Amino acid sequence: MGHRGQFASHAAAVHAMAWLEMGDFGAVRRHKDGRIYVELPKAGGGERRIWSQPVPGGRMPWSEESANRALELIRSRIAQGATVDEAMAIFLPSGHAINLVLARAEHWLAVKRREADAGDRSPTYVRELERYLGPNGHFSWWAGRSIHEVSYAALEDWSHWLADRGLSPKTRWNVLAAFRSFLGWLYRREEVRELPREYPWPKPPERTPAPLSARTQDEILDAIPEDRRGIYLAMALMGLRPGEAVALDVADYHDGWLTVSKARKGDRLDSPIRSTKTGKVKRLPVPLPLQEWIEEYVEREGRLRAEPLFTVPWSGRGIRPRGRWSGTSLRRTWVEACERVGVKVSLYAGTKHTFATDAAARGVSERALQTFLGHADVRSTRRYARLADGALLEVLRPPRGADRARGARAPKKDQQFRKVGGGGGGNRTRVRSA
Repeated sequence: MGHRGQFASHAAAVHAMAWLEMGDFGAVRRHKDGRIYVELPKAGGGERRIWSQPVPGGRMPWSEESANRALELIRSRIAQGATVDEAMAIFLPSGHAINLVLARAEHWLAVKRREADAGDRSPTYVRELERYLGPNGHFSWWAGRSIHEVSYAALEDWSHWLADRGLSPKTRWNVLAAFRSFLGWLYRREEVRELPREYPWPKPPERTPAPLSARTQDEILDAIPEDRRGIYLAMALMGLRPGEAVALDVADYHDGWLTVSKARKGDRLDSPIRSTKTGKVKRLPVPLPLQEWIEEYVEREGRLRAEPLFTVPWSGRGIRPRGRWSGTSLRRTWVEACERVGVKVSLYAGTKHTFATDAAARGVSERALQTFLGHADVRSTRRYARLADGALLEVLRPPRGADRARGARAPKKDQQFRKVGGGGGGNRTRVRSA
């Protein structure tokens, strides 16, 4: 038996033992008036009673057999980790406190907090959920409503309420997506028996990337001080997300390839470094300009000390140790370079979007581009193009000069220097021939 089979057998055995230990938990009783009910003990002493609840159209009181089946279900759910309140919730009136949307959502949020603490969930996502569930938050429309009242009609009314609050279609889509995740959690825990078959998704306008031309991107890269340029080369020439680039360590680079296995979850320096957005590991070839930059600016001894691959070379008064880039310092350096060139474009659009659009225009395969960009859904990649198959190495844009028109005059020397206009000091930038 393989390891996976052993783990599954162990989990099944643990569950079986827990279920057996619940054998004496609770009992089926008969009231003096003849009605049958399920009696459960309270944690602090005393007892709780569950009676069969009438439904529209009428419902006969429990028989002894049906009450015993209900008790077995409660015991099984407790053995699987549910609290007594959660296990008995499906037998309580829909308006009972344990069945209210906001009460269950608070429990769901607590689960997400534990996942974030364990590194399985982005802290940024959890903070957004906390805002939704906060006082007068976007989930407040559900106050006093039961999880058993969630329907397409209720969701649609809620979406209109969010629109009346001034939320854009994109923001409403995010809020409804979070609520749908919450409903899925309830369903997996068997707290609701079914989910709405349809979902009133808003239709936000598709965001069209606003990429640069390869030439303009090169000019911006040249305007960045050379000792700071490495991380921008990684984002612009490899399509890495900022969070992936700042989380790279020296040990992730080996023989011209980078292993991208983690990302920082947030802009702050103390934001945790966890797995990538999709949870997948990418091993990518490194373009020659970045290889040369690493050889010149990164000490190989850093591998033994687990140092960051890209660090901020602090300037100004005082001596400060090099450290990873913050989101603020990344964007500030990028904006300053853009101002020198005379363009205005966001960091993401000027690096990742430009990289992807350029690769698609050169005929790179959709599959290879999806792998390089780390898209879980190929539809994200198709925003750039639908093209034929190709090798991963084709994703890399050729070094500057290789794509010049045939017959163009190439530089005579291996290395030349040129001044970047608007830099206020003649920043000298190395331009290597192909």
